[in-house]
Amino acid sequence: MEEPQEYKTPKALLVAVIGMGVLIVVGVVVLAGVLIHRMSSKPTPPPLPPVALSDAAPSPSLPTAHATLPAGEHLLSVTRVRDNLLALHVTEQGQDRIVLWDVPTGQLRTGLDINTAQ
Repeated sequence: MEEPQEYKTPKALLVAVIGMGVLIVVGVVVLAGVLIHRMSSKPTPPPLPPVALSDAAPSPSLPTAHATLPAGEHLLSVTRVRDNLLALHVTEQGQDRIVLWDVPTGQLRTGLDINTAQ
């Protein structure tokens, strides 16, 4: 009887299997690195194009809202709190306040006095 011959794996198949194994390991390492980098970095919002305020002319479809501040008060900044409600940062003789403005009704609500330590 003849002795059974030993099967030899072709070299091309062996190289392909080792190469694919290396690619899997490298891909997993890169994926883990990207996930760690994205989780540890602060997200940056996409830049918005600048809008000139002079381009927005009042129209009948977009009525202009007015808030009247008491005499001597100056508006420093405006922040949106929620739909139709804005927080106005106003100052009067060095005393800062935050006032809530209900835009549809035009009503100014009492806000928060900000006292600075001197």
